[in-house]
Amino acid sequence: MSDHSPHSIGPFGTVVGRRPTTLSGRAAQLLAGGPLDALTLMRDVCQVERLQPDAAERMALALLASHEEFVQLPSGHWALRADRLAAPTVIAAPPRRRETSDADGAPRAEAASLFADVHFAVVDVETTGSRAGLGDRITEIAIAHVRGGEIVEVYQQLINPERPIPAFITQLTNINWEMVKDQPTFRRVADEVSSRLAGHIFVAHNAAFDWGFVSEELALGGVQLSGPRLCTVRLARLLLPQLARRNLDSVTRYFGIDIEGRHRAGGDAEATAKVLLRLLRVAEDEGLTTWPLLSARLDSPSRRRSSTAADRRRRAFPLPASEDHSA
Repeated sequence: MSDHSPHSIGPFGTVVGRRPTTLSGRAAQLLAGGPLDALTLMRDVCQVERLQPDAAERMALALLASHEEFVQLPSGHWALRADRLAAPTVIAAPPRRRETSDADGAPRAEAASLFADVHFAVVDVETTGSRAGLGDRITEIAIAHVRGGEIVEVYQQLINPERPIPAFITQLTNINWEMVKDQPTFRRVADEVSSRLAGHIFVAHNAAFDWGFVSEELALGGVQLSGPRLCTVRLARLLLPQLARRNLDSVTRYFGIDIEGRHRAGGDAEATAKVLLRLLRVAEDEGLTTWPLLSARLDSPSRRRSSTAADRRRRAFPLPASEDHSA
């Protein structure tokens, strides 16, 4: 098993712990992992998925402004007061520079994206259905860790859901009861899953689905999952307006990424991780070079940019001929 000790945890990430009993306590637990924008913070604190940014700002002010341990940074993000001096540097810092070599061996400076300092846990789950918390359970989970701009490991585990698997689910995933009956229940792997998520930004393609199932499974053991999350569907919608569809098949085809094992947790998680890395490059090209900047753009009411003539041309010809994998 790989090392998941605190030294490998990034500046932003998922917090796993016992659920605090007050709203301010939940906010403090979340902000222990780093500054957060009001929308992300209030969604998790109040457990409200659909929340407008202006309403989130008002809620954050009402809840946190009277508590001296919280501070609102110039960027609009909230942080614990102990982070007051360090956090603005993280949020506003320009890309650092690293030394590389030219062909003749002479060193040269090259901009290094601050995304390399952020740790992502790209998650995919297969389930018995779509109703998290209403009887459906996880049958397989995979977590692909992305650090330093690359996929460093992929964890994959079949899970005994402790309930029958519907036939249509087996047709979709090829996971049947014989495959999972002798596998561990989620309770037995909960500590492993928690350690792999802690300190990482939770990423998934349609993150609400995967987050909902993982949260519900952990909650059965009294563990709360909270913190920032990134949906690659939303990210593709922001950065690839030329695409008519943003499902995993469409986005991977656009980037020329092969999925090894579609509708299996490992294959989908690894493909989503590759999509994430490509989307982060697009984000960098648009000047979104840090996690706080990207998060703020995703949560901005004006995040839908206008379609340009170039976008319309790309919609007609979404891929270079050399990358067109359509049949």
